[in-house]
Amino acid sequence: MTNSPKNGGNFLVNLVRGSMILNALDRFTAYIYSLIKRGFLGWLFTGYDGSGRSVILSWLAGCGFVRWLDRRRKSLCRRLDSSVILNFVPYMMRFFLGCRLRVYGAFLASFGLYTAVVTAVSSIIAGQLSELLDHSYVLISVVMIFASLPLILSGKTLAEGILSSAFGRLILNLTGYEEHDLKNTVGSGGHMNTAFLVGIICGALTYRFSPLVILIGLAGMVWAYLVLIRPEIGVLTLFAGIPWVPTMVLAAVVIYTALCWFIKLFRGKRIYRPEPVDIMAAAFAVMLAFGGFISLSGESLKPALLMVCLLCGYFLAVGLLTSREWLIRCSVTAVVSGVLQSICAVVMLYTGIGYSSDAWLDEEMFEDIAGRAVGTLENPNMFGEYLILLLPLAFAMLIGRGEGMRKISALFCIGVLGTGLILSMSRGAWLGLIFGMLLFLFMWHRRSMWLILAGAAAVPFLPLIVPERIWNRLASIGNLADSSTAYRVHIWHSSSAMIRDNYMAGIGVGEGAWFKLYPLYAYMGVGAAPHSHNLFMQIWLDLGLIGFVLFLWFLFLLLQSGFTMFYNIGAVNGLRTPDISR
Repeated sequence: MTNSPKNGGNFLVNLVRGSMILNALDRFTAYIYSLIKRGFLGWLFTGYDGSGRSVILSWLAGCGFVRWLDRRRKSLCRRLDSSVILNFVPYMMRFFLGCRLRVYGAFLASFGLYTAVVTAVSSIIAGQLSELLDHSYVLISVVMIFASLPLILSGKTLAEGILSSAFGRLILNLTGYEEHDLKNTVGSGGHMNTAFLVGIICGALTYRFSPLVILIGLAGMVWAYLVLIRPEIGVLTLFAGIPWVPTMVLAAVVIYTALCWFIKLFRGKRIYRPEPVDIMAAAFAVMLAFGGFISLSGESLKPALLMVCLLCGYFLAVGLLTSREWLIRCSVTAVVSGVLQSICAVVMLYTGIGYSSDAWLDEEMFEDIAGRAVGTLENPNMFGEYLILLLPLAFAMLIGRGEGMRKISALFCIGVLGTGLILSMSRGAWLGLIFGMLLFLFMWHRRSMWLILAGAAAVPFLPLIVPERIWNRLASIGNLADSSTAYRVHIWHSSSAMIRDNYMAGIGVGEGAWFKLYPLYAYMGVGAAPHSHNLFMQIWLDLGLIGFVLFLWFLFLLLQSGFTMFYNIGAVNGLRTPDISR
């Protein structure tokens, strides 16, 4: 008989069933799970039925004023759908898709040529002609001219070029467009003379603006149209750009995507039904806004509004990623972006390019650690927190049904992300990942407790397996000889005193309010601190008791919805305990 995978699986099943120890352990874990399920915790964490949502929506639907508003909305939507402006934008997009690639080649060629001419003239006027070849604009213009050559020689339209290239099909898959979406084009292929003239105008603008800024602006216009048609693309952009672009750019993406989503909601093209956890998130956002207006410092409004803006990203993800396809697209995009960020961090660590680790280590206590990986996030702890949010997504693709990534690809991503996490030397991120894994295993299947017990039994042997510098770093948690730990403990003491004196109303959001009060409570030698280094303490201090309670309530509802999901999956499959592994 051949040793097929099926026979091997049956052998393992028979081995488990024939083991008295494993059978006893299985009965023990089943008993523990049954106690939890039937007890107070089971009732508390699996009671998420969304009843509050249905009651509120039913009441609103029966309100006469709401019905009047809905009639007015539908009347306005009919006018918008027949308006010239609303139909002009998709018409222009179909026109550009129908233009020949040689038209875009003519634009790039003239843009690059006149960029070089304008740069040369500017250098002559400034008396810097000898430095012309070192000018970045010249390099950009050369790249544009060479990139225009294959386009000029092509006779395809832009739509045909997208459909016939691997990169174009990848873009279609990411944005959710189908082949038939590109076939309905208009126009006769465009005019090269017009494209050449537009390129001259853009080249002339490089006298005041960088050609990269102009190209990014043109690409941004295309992106803005795509997000207007499909706001989900805006969420996809957020997942891809979190570690790469500045915070204010992310905020702008959130605002524009939210506006496009609202237009879709208003026109009835999207549906959003808030659940209790969403309502609690909205209540917390309101408290953040209050924390900006009611503060010890007048500088709190800007960071508070920024936090509210970024929190809107949560509602965008919940409201727009309602299909399995978009959830997979965004998950894969986030993981790939994280893998690239992790590779970038490792390269920066070992080459020293744009990176300094002196401020993030106690060099006397950790002499064997040369540095910590930070990537473009400029903080190893932030980098570690970012990676532990992505590792569960990659792991879900590994144990899933091959959706999003193949198992080998997912395993590779886990390895790269894990390497970045280890090299970040962030003890808090390591503990956060361990806690998250335990929580997931506890929800996933009752037999996961075997892994938990096996992991607990393996703890004494970890110093023999884990590299010494990693183990020393992990074992230093709570060691006050570490300057980083002592620094945080002193700040926690100061923050506790600040909370005690401002426990009800808080002090306001942002560093402005913090710096105004913290020096009065600071310990000797710890006078400089940007925040409390503890999320829960910081929220209580910023927003007061009500804001802190709302935040805890939001976390509880979030956990409750997760436990309920696993419970319902188990109930649908006819299992005694949640089990999605079968």
